[in-house]
Amino acid sequence: MKIAAHVALGMVVLLTPVIAQSPPGPTFDVVSIKRVDELRQNGGMRILPDGTVMMMNGPLGSLVNAASPVPITPRDIIGGPDWLWRERYDVTVKPPAGLTRAQLTETMPMMWRAMFADRMKLVAHIEQREKDAYALVLARNDGRLGPEMKPSTLDCTPGLNATATTPAGPPSLQERQNRCGLSMSPGSFVSGGVTLDQFARGISGIAGGEVDNRTGLLGWYSVKMTFSLPRNAAASPDANVAVDDAPDIFTALQEQLGLKLQREQKKSTPVFVIDHIERPSEN
Repeated sequence: MKIAAHVALGMVVLLTPVIAQSPPGPTFDVVSIKRVDELRQNGGMRILPDGTVMMMNGPLGSLVNAASPVPITPRDIIGGPDWLWRERYDVTVKPPAGLTRAQLTETMPMMWRAMFADRMKLVAHIEQREKDAYALVLARNDGRLGPEMKPSTLDCTPGLNATATTPAGPPSLQERQNRCGLSMSPGSFVSGGVTLDQFARGISGIAGGEVDNRTGLLGWYSVKMTFSLPRNAAASPDANVAVDDAPDIFTALQEQLGLKLQREQKKSTPVFVIDHIERPSEN
């Protein structure tokens, strides 16, 4: 292991590249990548219980973190060309059928790494940098939740035989509110059923640091939250200035969901450094 010099964000630890060529191991059964050329206002991402991931009208940079060998968010991606965040794509990946939840957790990062190495020639490595950290807690002493968060009425028990097809267009708000899993689109998080652990991971990128769920809430919840986007957030994960009239994510959490982010001491966290990547071969 080689230790680099101090930089502004803290000590950097350089590791062996984690993606340099297509590694042997599990791969997705289905991979569809299509550039979006027409102008679209809506987009989003959906993750099904069987591990199928569908991103509509989104930047490929928002998927790169899935290939990391350690948990990170898109804001933990360093480097890469401008098109990685500017260009929009429809992407569907589907793992082999019949995997258990534990098997999906173990093999999904390997399948993402194989896909990015094969289709985009990705070379990357992990570094450690000091970043902000937050605890997600209840905002009210009496534990009352906000108007846009309530226990889910859906059965979101992970299944083994879920199927998916690429939709003709982005799902409507009503469709997103009647689905399990966290649907993310610019300026909103919507779900018909999500755990608070999943939700905490989902908001880490916008919050700008690792978020740990300490609400004590168990089970599945229906959520709908709108917030102001950081400036140029669709193009760069490093922007941090609000541009519209919606509340920032810290205010939106308290007013809409009855939750809040409690700042903690900075901690050394991994970042995913892109050394090389190419536009994908489409299909």
